[in-house]
Amino acid sequence: MPFTLYGSDRFAAQPPPEVKRELAPAQPSAPVRRVEAKEPRHQGPPPREGEGPPSALAAYAETARPRARQPALHAHQIMSSPVTTLTPETSILEAWRVFRAKRYRHIPVVDGEGRLVGIVADRDLLRYAAVNGRIPPFDEHSVEAQTAIATLMKPRVLTATPDTEIRQIARVLIEQHIGAMPIMDYQGRLRGIVTRSDILRALVTHAPLELWV
Repeated sequence: MPFTLYGSDRFAAQPPPEVKRELAPAQPSAPVRRVEAKEPRHQGPPPREGEGPPSALAAYAETARPRARQPALHAHQIMSSPVTTLTPETSILEAWRVFRAKRYRHIPVVDGEGRLVGIVADRDLLRYAAVNGRIPPFDEHSVEAQTAIATLMKPRVLTATPDTEIRQIARVLIEQHIGAMPIMDYQGRLRGIVTRSDILRALVTHAPLELWV
C-alpha cells in the first residue's frame, strides 16, 4: 500500500518496481531429530495438598494469596521541603527572578515571624504583566522594582497538615481549582508544600499506588 504525505503538496508514493532475482538451487535440509516429550502443563483444577511437586504448590499458593492493601501516602512523604518563600515586601522584580531561577509555579508568602500570610503563583505575575502592558524581564529602574508582591498575592490560602492523606489533598486541588497547598504543622509553622506535580510524581514513583482511606 502506498504512503501518503500531507503538507503543502499531497502525493502518493508508488511502490518500487518489481525486481526479478534468480533463485539459488535448494539445499538439502538437516536430518530430522526426535523431540523428547515434555511434561504437560497442568490444565485441571489447582493441585491438592500433598499432590504435585512442592515448588508448584508454593507458586500456586503465592498467586492465590490476596495482596494486602497498601495505606495511602501522606503529605509529609511527598511534600517539597524546605520551602522557598517570599515576604509581602518582596518586589515584583525580585519575585520574578526567583520564579525564573527556581522554575516554581507557586511560592508561599510569610511575614517576618515565618507565619503564612499568602501565596503567589507565576500566573499572577503573568496576569499583572498582561493587564499593565509590562513585558518581563523587568529592570532595576522599572515600577516593578518598587511594587511589593503583597499587591498580587492571594491572602486566603488553603493548607493541610503533614499527616493529611494525598487523596484528600488531590480532591481539594481539583475542586478548588488550585495548583498547590502549603503544609503546616500543628504549631502553625510552614513545613512543606504539595503541588499537582508532586502527586503525579508520587503516582509514577510508587506505582501501583492505592489511594484509599
